[in-house]
Amino acid sequence: MNFKEQELQEIHSFLIEALSKRHSSVVVKLWFYELKLSALTKDEAIFIASTDMKKDIIEDKFSDDLSECLAEIVGFSPKIIIHSKEHGEIDLSIKHTPVINDDNATPQRRVNKSENSQYTFENFVVGKSNNMAHAAAKAVANQDFSQPDISNMYNPLFIYGPSGVGKTHLLYAITNRILERYPDKKIVLISSEEFTNQLVDAIGKKTTSQFRDKYRSVDVLLIDDIQFAAGRISVQEELFNTFNAIYEAKKQIILTSDRPPQEIQTLEDRLRTRFMSGLIADIQLPEFDLRFAILKQKTQQYNLDIAPSILRFIAENIKTSIRQLDGAIKKLSAIQLLEGVDITLDKVASSLGEYIQAEPSDTKKMDEIILNISKRYGVSREDILSSKRSKEIVEPRHLIVYIALKCTKLNKVQIGNAINRDRTTLVSSEKFIKEKIDKDNDFNLLVKEIIREING
Repeated sequence: MNFKEQELQEIHSFLIEALSKRHSSVVVKLWFYELKLSALTKDEAIFIASTDMKKDIIEDKFSDDLSECLAEIVGFSPKIIIHSKEHGEIDLSIKHTPVINDDNATPQRRVNKSENSQYTFENFVVGKSNNMAHAAAKAVANQDFSQPDISNMYNPLFIYGPSGVGKTHLLYAITNRILERYPDKKIVLISSEEFTNQLVDAIGKKTTSQFRDKYRSVDVLLIDDIQFAAGRISVQEELFNTFNAIYEAKKQIILTSDRPPQEIQTLEDRLRTRFMSGLIADIQLPEFDLRFAILKQKTQQYNLDIAPSILRFIAENIKTSIRQLDGAIKKLSAIQLLEGVDITLDKVASSLGEYIQAEPSDTKKMDEIILNISKRYGVSREDILSSKRSKEIVEPRHLIVYIALKCTKLNKVQIGNAINRDRTTLVSSEKFIKEKIDKDNDFNLLVKEIIREING
């Protein structure tokens, strides 16, 4: 039993009508309008959600309702299956080529292209901090792998940089590009930790010859986080021999690390010199322009409507990694989907406290502000940070908030955390001080004097 496209659309309409009797119009519009019924048989009903997040939430919260309503409409109870098209349209009729072309790989070890095909050169946002690594990776991926030997110019390619800046993205982009052009090539992409685990397992099972055949016969070997292999003698010995075998066969080797080879202290010299014999490219922490460009890309990916001024605020305050930027946008997407609210600057400041880290200088300034005002008002720091609400504490506490907003880059969440107050209280504090400044000139002069001292 297979339903045609028009029949599926009619069933979807009836489904919306049935779900509307169980849920509010807001819930139905948010979760079910864009949920496409892609295929239906007696055994399975396949739906396509627009994002991973919607897929997860529908499965978690609404799958029973979906199943019951569908059964009422069609007269049978198929299994509900939900896919996400966040990383591209889904063709349910195609079995994707594996990224790791390893006939001996167990199902757990095999990585499918359908899972990692979102990592491409096209969606890798390029800036000053990663331009060289991107260009080098692209040059390697675009080599003529139809020839028996590849050029040694980029072999090995060693990419290094801190965590979360896109090194693994480039490894997958290289893999996906080569497989697009040469689907029969044997490519292994693995972390150094997994390489180590497989080696230990092979030694224990006395299958090291199979292990060596697997890795030394590849066309391209990509190892992520190679620094974790350093210091382990047996692993370094195997890496050395594997490297030599692949290099001498004129096949491609690509490695990533959080530091350059010369700074991996427990790495054997013979490996270090080999890692440095090709092309070394670094990725630095993303600069502001790159962070802003990444945020714009992520908002499009998650269908978020966020003002450029708010994206600039996020870009100015999250500087540690691209992974943090992605996490922040995912959280805002969840807030917008679950709460149905607009993303405002206050909402961002109150929601992303775990991502927006205070600068050390601002943390120090916050302490100076508390000390300055506690001395002027003759109240202790402990009282200011306590839950007391006595009259002699209220004003200095309000003033600390106001001065911190003027003299630091801390947001209201961070200031609130510093003085044990929530964001709502801080809004009241700011309003209180502004009103007193307008009414009391002496108080206005006092505030200006404190600001000069803190900034001076």
